[in-house]
Order: sequence, then structure tokens, then C-alpha cells
Amino acid sequence: MIKPQKLNKGDKVATISLSSGMAGDQQFRYRYELGRRRLVELFGLEVIAMPNSLKGSQYLYENPQARAEDFMNAFKDPSIKGIFSNIGGDDTLRILPYIDLDVIKENPSSLKMYKCMLIPLSLLLKPCLVAK
Repeated sequence: MIKPQKLNKGDKVATISLSSGMAGDQQFRYRYELGRRRLVELFGLEVIAMPNSLKGSQYLYENPQARAEDFMNAFKDPSIKGIFSNIGGDDTLRILPYIDLDVIKENPSSLKMYKCMLIPLSLLLKPCLVAK
């Protein structure tokens, strides 16, 4: 098993939306901002939103490849030490055709996910990556 390093103050982390795009919807955006602020202020992390992660529910529902692109690009970026899922949902299955397991295996990152992230967590077992 490949175990990513623990996060430290100053580490850059990415936020992604693998299923629901609600974090980018106007009526819920404040929740995203609150969570981002807590990661910065309480844990000293540098938080970046992946390019598609806050485009809203409609866009992300219509573009599962954009959700997967954010996920894959977060793993490919060596400066990103952790990946946080903005919100869960039941639409993660539609990103599976766009996931490259070799990229995940070659670029282990620390994943912090919500309860309904079983599908991505299961995917990580294939390349032997442990989620914390």
C-alpha cells in the first residue's frame, strides 16, 4: 500500500466537486467559503479550488468529465499535497470512465472526503493507495 504523507502547515490543498456541484451554487457558496476559511485559519493550509469545482450544479451535472478532470489534475500537480471534496452526492459514478488509475498511483496525495465518496475510495484500492 502507498501511504501519502500527512498534511502540514503551509501545504497546498485542492478542493474538488466529484458529484454534486452545489458548493458553487449561490445559495450554498457561503458554506464552501466557511470551510475554506477554516482550513486556512485553523490548519494553516493554502487552499485552491480546482477550475471546475465551483461552476455550479447544472454545469457539473452536465459535465462529468470536468469533475474528473479536476480530480486527475489535482493528483498530477506535485504542489498539491491534499484533496478535499467540497460535497458528496450520488453522481460520482459518471466520472469513472475519465479516471486514470496510473496517474493516481504515480502521484499519491492525501484525500479528505465525505461519507458518500465510497466510489473514489474504492478506486484508490486498485493502485494500492491509502486514504486518510
